[in-house]
Amino acid sequence: MKLLCAIYFLFLSVVAHAQELRIQKAMAGDVIHAYYKQLLIMALEKNANGRVVPILKENSTYEQGRATSQVLEGQQLDIFWVGTDIQRETELRAIRIPLDRGLLGFRRFIIHKSMRAQFDQVESIDDLKSMVGCQGLNWPDTLILRNSGLRIKEVAGFESLFQLVVAKRCDYFPRGIAEANIEISERAEKYPELMVYESLIVHYPFTIYFFVNKKNEELAQWIEQGLEKLINSGEFYTYMQSHPFTASTIPLPTEQSVRYLRLPNPYLSADTPVDDSKYWFSIPN
Repeated sequence: MKLLCAIYFLFLSVVAHAQELRIQKAMAGDVIHAYYKQLLIMALEKNANGRVVPILKENSTYEQGRATSQVLEGQQLDIFWVGTDIQRETELRAIRIPLDRGLLGFRRFIIHKSMRAQFDQVESIDDLKSMVGCQGLNWPDTLILRNSGLRIKEVAGFESLFQLVVAKRCDYFPRGIAEANIEISERAEKYPELMVYESLIVHYPFTIYFFVNKKNEELAQWIEQGLEKLINSGEFYTYMQSHPFTASTIPLPTEQSVRYLRLPNPYLSADTPVDDSKYWFSIPN
């Protein structure tokens, strides 16, 4: 009898774990986290096909390199979303559908308000080479920006990036076009010295993917097929148009006052279909 009870409770534990996906914990008021979390739920529900949709359990917040290790080791995270590069796609199972249609590769700068006149003079990538940008540790963008000769300082701790711009130890902090205004709005009282410089957009092919452990192929296909169904039905684009994270960035700016500067991204897989308008935005003509 005791053996049967032990087996039964073990079974319940396995089932409970199978119906749960561990994800990163949101920061307070994190509309960006909410966008990706809800998109994951939508993909799981769209392609459930009678399966029980897992409950998303939020664990601790991790720096990007640590989050990669957690998924790779199958420990505190089952899935996470992060900017992609060749190394991450080698280590983990990437679900290679851009979760933001490449908006992350359209970068606006968070700057100190006193620097505005200097950024008004920036007309080329060469003009940026005398300035210093800030990036977080293990962010794929760092290599992309340095590849074009830009000076980039890596910083531990997300909030520290804003603080260094306030202290003028960094001249700019590049953020995705959908991220910048939200993050500055959330910190308006804390850092009144900061602003989003809206007249310059640096673009390189880059996006956010969902990543899971390579052993979890069934989950990867479930999500991948769910995202494809959302795209084909038009629900994916409608979601982007309506969500407070992305709504204000669609369509991309076309005003003559906005300068677009292009950078290559040699750290993106060569077979990434960045010209496929089904999945990716491109610079407006």
